[in-house]
Amino acid sequence: MTTLICCFFTLSVAAQGSFAWGVKGGPSIGFQQWNSYEQDALFKYHGALYIETYDGEDANALYAQIGYHKRGSALRNQNGLSFTTGDVFRLPTRTFEFNNASLTAGFKQRFDVGAKKAYYMVGLRADYTLNTNLNEYNFATGASRLFYPIDEFVRPFNYGVSGGAGMEFMFGDLIGGVIEFSLSPDLSFQYEQPAIANVYDPFTGSDRSIPERRIRNFTAEISVGFRFLRIVEYID
Repeated sequence: MTTLICCFFTLSVAAQGSFAWGVKGGPSIGFQQWNSYEQDALFKYHGALYIETYDGEDANALYAQIGYHKRGSALRNQNGLSFTTGDVFRLPTRTFEFNNASLTAGFKQRFDVGAKKAYYMVGLRADYTLNTNLNEYNFATGASRLFYPIDEFVRPFNYGVSGGAGMEFMFGDLIGGVIEFSLSPDLSFQYEQPAIANVYDPFTGSDRSIPERRIRNFTAEISVGFRFLRIVEYID
């Protein structure tokens, strides 16, 4: 977090001179591991506003961005047990969505590729969970609702790292585009729940014990966006 603050302070000073900024967004693929069980992928979206230092053809830059990211996972092709008939049936796809505001700051390195600029970047990230869709699974009563994650055990603040690579290209002197692929693993747990005994299992119709549940996010994103330059020239 201290590094994030330092990067933003540096960028605020740089904003008195030339800088680049832009907007970007696109599809996201979310992954989660619930203890040792790997969930199915969640296909959603994200968007971000970013700013970075700019010093002409300098290949190095500091960047910061703030964005909205839907993280999480899904369960597909699972069987359930009817409460009334006892019949086994195929459950619809269930998604577990964590809608996070994300703040990232880090370092960017560029390379010339013809008239374009390729780059890679790496940074530190802090997330705040705005809300979830976990209340959709509160159809059960009593302890049986704990078979699914619940909001009471969601951590509002999380942190991790982000890295990626992309390509910049110019449409004109001061406006361009960007295509980017990034990976954002969390270092903290999005969800932490202690072990709970005697929970009704809607899949089998019997009671079971739920072990401690710890969920961590990993998100892959593809971004397409615009990049704008603000050039300040000092004249003696």
